[in-house]
Amino acid sequence: MKKVLVTGSNGFIGSHLVERLIGNGHEVKCMLRKTSNMRWLKDLSYNCVYADFRYSETLEEAVSDVDEIYHLGGTVRVVKNEMFYEINTEGTCNMAEAVKKFNPDIKKFVYVSSQSAWGPEGKNAVSYYGNSKFKAEECVKKISNYSIVRPVAVYGPRDSDFLPVFKMAKKGFFLKPKTETGQLSFIHVSDCVEGILNADTGKELFLSDGRSYSWEELIGVLEKVLGRRIKRINVPENLIRLMGIFGTVRAHLTGIPQKLNNDKVREIFGGNWVVPETSVKAKYDLESGFRDTYKWYIKMGWI
Repeated sequence: MKKVLVTGSNGFIGSHLVERLIGNGHEVKCMLRKTSNMRWLKDLSYNCVYADFRYSETLEEAVSDVDEIYHLGGTVRVVKNEMFYEINTEGTCNMAEAVKKFNPDIKKFVYVSSQSAWGPEGKNAVSYYGNSKFKAEECVKKISNYSIVRPVAVYGPRDSDFLPVFKMAKKGFFLKPKTETGQLSFIHVSDCVEGILNADTGKELFLSDGRSYSWEELIGVLEKVLGRRIKRINVPENLIRLMGIFGTVRAHLTGIPQKLNNDKVREIFGGNWVVPETSVKAKYDLESGFRDTYKWYIKMGWI
């Protein structure tokens, strides 16, 4: 039986990973904060350690006495861009230093980065978020037996970020950026977890279903899954950029991060989000994955 630590364990991907690890017979330690939302972990059997990777002095108990560490903790949206570096970059560097100090013989340290760190077609990060993940990768490379995985856009049961897409499509319309570029890549959370678990040490891997999709193909898949015609509404780039500015200003005024902001707009118009050959043999293509997700949303009453 392996002893495993998971950060970000209460999140969308993290909770699926914890569930899979426990199912595989491993002893799992979840690193949490006392304010963490536990809804996806409440029925699972795991050990809990309270720590915050922003504060290195809290990490000794967390990283000690484990065979493997899966570091998923981080943030995808913030009020101020500096917080990406405080949480994603400095927090990961703190984890790396703690491992070198308190568990130098770790058998496996997997950092779940992001396609955003690599950028559109590998042309470097175009957002503060992506850059913060890229800088975090540099710290991880100083650990023995590390591996870095870069998932593309992850969807599936428990995810709330794709929920507005399904709600919009169910109403019969889709707001589509008016752009000549913008190929997209996706992976179902189950396949993503499989890729994380099978990551070889010393490797930098991409997790994708092996395809890229145009906006039109994405809408076509939604039409098949929902069984209805969806009206395409092209939204001009200038309007989306204006909406990004509004979201950024609103975040500063309310202290609440917004899904659409200047940083996200940089990614929307950054280019084609495609990756090299993936290391995952995906069980889900986009249609079967969206169908699984849609059924879960209905079951949970989210849609």
